[in-house]
Amino acid sequence: MPTYRVVYRGILVMPSLSSSSILSLLGTAALLASLSACDSGTPPVPKNPVPERPASEKITLVSGCNSCHGEDGVGNNPDVPFIAGQHADYLERALREYLIGDRKHELMRAAVFDLDVAQRHQLARHYAGLNSPWKKTAPQPTSGKNAEQTRDIRAGKALSRPCAGCHGKDGNSIKEGVPSLAGLQAEYFIPALKSYLQGTRQGAAIMKNFKLSLSERDIRQLAAYFAVQKRQRSPLGKRLKASEASDKLAHRCLGCHGKDGNSTHPAIPSLAGQNAAYLIKAMQAYRDNKRQNKLMTDMAHGLSDKAIRRNAIYFATRTPMNLAMQPSSRTDKATFDPLGDGAQLAASCNGCHGDKGNSTTRDVPRLAGLAQAYLQHAIGAYREGRRQHAMMQMLTRYLSDTDIEKLALYYASQTPATKTGKAPVETKLTESCAGCHGEDGNSATPTTPSLAGQQADYIIAALQAYKKGARENEDMQGAAAELDRKAMRILADHYSRLEPKQAAVRMFETPQSLAQKCDRCHGKNGGEPDPDKPRIAGQRRAYLVKALQAFKNKERLNPTMYKMVGHLSRVEIEAIASHYANQ
Repeated sequence: MPTYRVVYRGILVMPSLSSSSILSLLGTAALLASLSACDSGTPPVPKNPVPERPASEKITLVSGCNSCHGEDGVGNNPDVPFIAGQHADYLERALREYLIGDRKHELMRAAVFDLDVAQRHQLARHYAGLNSPWKKTAPQPTSGKNAEQTRDIRAGKALSRPCAGCHGKDGNSIKEGVPSLAGLQAEYFIPALKSYLQGTRQGAAIMKNFKLSLSERDIRQLAAYFAVQKRQRSPLGKRLKASEASDKLAHRCLGCHGKDGNSTHPAIPSLAGQNAAYLIKAMQAYRDNKRQNKLMTDMAHGLSDKAIRRNAIYFATRTPMNLAMQPSSRTDKATFDPLGDGAQLAASCNGCHGDKGNSTTRDVPRLAGLAQAYLQHAIGAYREGRRQHAMMQMLTRYLSDTDIEKLALYYASQTPATKTGKAPVETKLTESCAGCHGEDGNSATPTTPSLAGQQADYIIAALQAYKKGARENEDMQGAAAELDRKAMRILADHYSRLEPKQAAVRMFETPQSLAQKCDRCHGKNGGEPDPDKPRIAGQRRAYLVKALQAFKNKERLNPTMYKMVGHLSRVEIEAIASHYANQ
């Protein structure tokens, strides 16, 4: 077979090609040239109007879209956008972006892959011409998860009848020593009930009688039912003398069980309004190691019966709150308060990390004033199991991405406590640390923690975790591998005595502030967009969140939109999505 040389402007670029390779290259060049002519920049305006397609072809084109977007362009899938009445120029541009990969969506790319320019033009005009009203107030179909939860609550109510004899109607106990179940989080209720059935909790022999009659599904359904019942303060509390209550011990409990004993953590029970006799019995069981929970047994160790009683009376006389709206769900403009939400979430952390994140425990880190980015990374690492710590993994397991952002914002906003006492220990060991953690222990890199003023024993524990591979970071693992226990102590003592500085904090923008910028292109309240921009007023919230995240993550290539949303937090994205969805 003969071979050929390819010369471009006097330069030999391909020394030896077969005739078949030449033909293949020519075919590819012709294809690329045709694509370039059809799909470069804004869709070309044809010299002659695009001819109308036969009615049968119109139906075929649209039918592929109807399964998701509906015949009216406002289908029922909450993740799929309304497209009826959108500007045709915007729709046509969107179709092209799916085709060339500027928008990442496998299903949409497959749907448009075989469409030519004229067909995309026709589809865009079709949906732009629909005047179907967007379903702003129409009820969305109940999701499978919500429908299952409704069934569980209904079934749990029937199953709860034998429980009422001891735990009271709707789970509000009127018997001494018997706990109220109303409002208990399912994440706490389920393991607690199982511990009674399995005999690992003592003191309620009658509970073992239900071991064979309750299945896993029954337990889940009981938990669902009691979780939605309104908690009431135990009527037995009326007999208690307020003068006997004491908050001297209570402050140690509030760090986990929440303000006034109203927990915001799914796996930690609320104590407010609980039966005092039950609280006494439970605390005594922890003190005497009859109930197994290391944190609780450590807290109760050495307590006298009098101290336990006064503490129980304090919580029994608090007013229970039904926290129907958790911080992670508060994104609308009327309740947008990420800093306040962060403070509420932090109530379950302060027991160990100290008031406002200023730890007074040597092996527990100070959180106050650390950088937001680092705090988000660290909390996320515990939640996802990338940092090994059983208690932290349990406490962070139920946090959403927005919860983590709010916690990080709260602690970053707090002023670190001033260090007083011994002067720093001068050591050459810090030379290899200063490049990342700062000469004075205050890092200039948001993702690298400041060590100045940090608890010494915590620094040692962290270094040991890196050395053993329990924390993931190649640089830190390499640095820690060269340190022995003595060197770790010298470093820890040095940094713990340095003065901490608060990292820069970026406060989250309100939905109203963000909307002023968005309205410049999308029109007043997102309802009067430029011809090549989408209407977003009344658009589905789930879709708006997904679209904004795609711009932020560069899964949709649009420099203008990336500039607008690339720096936004998940909290801000959900807030602005809620703002426009409610227009």
